[in-house]
Amino acid sequence: MQTSPSFFHYTHLSEQESVDPMLAISRFCELFPPAAARQTLWLWLSETLAAEDTQYEDAQHRADLLLLYNELLKLLDANYLLSLEKPVNKALIIPL
Repeated sequence: MQTSPSFFHYTHLSEQESVDPMLAISRFCELFPPAAARQTLWLWLSETLAAEDTQYEDAQHRADLLLLYNELLKLLDANYLLSLEKPVNKALIIPL
């Protein structure tokens, strides 16, 4: 799967990950077990909402943040499912 150059103005994906996004998904799943990823997201959310003098004092901004949080949880679950389904071509991985 290759995206057009206009799909992203900027991407954090390597050239190899742009060709095979499963490389990025698999790496993420290896680095962050599901419980750790969820715990980190919850910490970010709870700390952000508890902070004073932020844009999240506005109810709409809090709602937007909660929506993003819930959608990120869905993406995390989808990533872990995808990482279990499709084997990664280890020959394409370049160590960091």
